[in-house]
Amino acid sequence: MRKGSKKETPPDPAPETPRGGVPENVPSPAGEDCLEERLAVLLAAGIPAVLLTVISSRGSAPRHAGTRALLTAAGLEGTVGGGALEARAVEAARQSLESGISARVACDLTGLSPASDMICGGSMEVLCEALGPEQARLFALAAQVLREGGRGAWIVDVSRESLPQRRLHLAALPETPAAGTEDWAALAASGAVRTDLDAAIPLLEEIKNKAGLISLGERSVYVEPLDAPPVLLLCGGGHVSLEVAALAHACGFVVDVVDDRPEFSDPARFPMARRCLTLPGFENLVEACGIGRRHYVAIVTRGHSFDREALAQALTSHAAYIGMIGSKSKREQVYAFLRAQGVPDAELAAVRCPIGLSIGAETPRQIAVSVVAELLAARAGTLQRLRFED
Repeated sequence: MRKGSKKETPPDPAPETPRGGVPENVPSPAGEDCLEERLAVLLAAGIPAVLLTVISSRGSAPRHAGTRALLTAAGLEGTVGGGALEARAVEAARQSLESGISARVACDLTGLSPASDMICGGSMEVLCEALGPEQARLFALAAQVLREGGRGAWIVDVSRESLPQRRLHLAALPETPAAGTEDWAALAASGAVRTDLDAAIPLLEEIKNKAGLISLGERSVYVEPLDAPPVLLLCGGGHVSLEVAALAHACGFVVDVVDDRPEFSDPARFPMARRCLTLPGFENLVEACGIGRRHYVAIVTRGHSFDREALAQALTSHAAYIGMIGSKSKREQVYAFLRAQGVPDAELAAVRCPIGLSIGAETPRQIAVSVVAELLAARAGTLQRLRFED
């Protein structure tokens, strides 16, 4: 995508958005790193929640096993497939929220009439898991493990659908407990946490390290790798980044923003972001932003020199994806400079520039669609089939 030459003006203060009837005691989900952290916040505040999880999926069902959503008194966060299936699952979840009793919802989508809105076929089963404050520490621990890049798996015994038993299997406990998770002994004594990930590995391998339902004799267990969501790091907080941040967050990315200007890395400007940083000259980018293997880096700064600096640093990281906004002529100028600094052609070839799928986007919102579509394709492993070079 081409970067416009129009000078960006400092943003106006973000207006306050009315909550539209949402109960005041339900915290906003903005800025939380993963669903585990979201649940820890809600449950620690004494707010009941129901976790909706697709535990099995066959045929052409609209969502795969491991898809999750959350229901509180404020409403549904996320989706488990939409249409008649989701309506049925949400109704069961509402009953679970009121009663505190979990439930399983099965839906066979095969052979439905053409009048149905779910004619794709296949079948799905959704677990509506009623959660209470006593499980806050468990999810807080899981969130900490995810933040620190630890390994683990959820094992949920669903043999008794009204009383599923959730356990967290870890390779090791974090060295320094986060607030709210100090009492390891109580969690271990309850059986909710075990440091025996090796025991869960055969189950994960049976379902190819994905989420799914497994029969163990007379027991039925749902197995799910403890997997952190991808992080989108936006280098630059201008008009395009604002649109990309909103859409990427809605599509499941944790969003971080960094800019050299405080007014363009203001949390009030990016309420959907987990973290907003101001780095003069984008110095120390990799360390300050903690760029790792689950990071997707989009370089959309206000000038060629800043783009070049951010790209040079991002290339030293283990980011899953690096993209840079700009024309092909800008790309060649930046690449020529970096080659002269010793950056190998193979590393530059992995950069997506111009960033975004080629859809003829022009406005910031249209560019955001092309960029987020490319991020999703990169995550799904389908980018090479979709990306057409001139």
